[in-house]
Amino acid sequence: MWSFFKRLLAGPPAPEDPLRETVGFDDAGFTRTGELARAMGLREFWPWSEIHEFGFRYTQALYPDPWAGDYMESLWFVRVPSDGGGLMTMDFDASVLDIDHLPPALLRNLPGLDLDMLRAGLAAAARGRRHDQAEGEWVGWRRAGSPPPPA
Repeated sequence: MWSFFKRLLAGPPAPEDPLRETVGFDDAGFTRTGELARAMGLREFWPWSEIHEFGFRYTQALYPDPWAGDYMESLWFVRVPSDGGGLMTMDFDASVLDIDHLPPALLRNLPGLDLDMLRAGLAAAARGRRHDQAEGEWVGWRRAGSPPPPA
């Protein structure tokens, strides 16, 4: 009975965010899926052999908060080959991965992953969304012979 009243007062569920993405690592590689990417026909999967870098970045958000202004955001990133040559960077929210519980496939397929480097980036980000002096990028793993990251 109470659940009926709860549903009645809460109203219909919110529609799913069309910009929401799902990120995953498995033994085959890296997957980044979302409704928008599917609609645009964008590539959603990269095998481990195409991953050139994995790391963490703490950088100014692309769009300022309408009420509070500029702020910093914490992002994991993966660099993969771009269709136009060179590398492209794919960012995803820091909440997607937990440094203490990284996917086993990620740990197996990125030999020599520098967790201390990633923890340093997370520590810088932990200072707060307004601490722009700590801006930076911490590469935890780089494929030998990878081209330099995009500027």
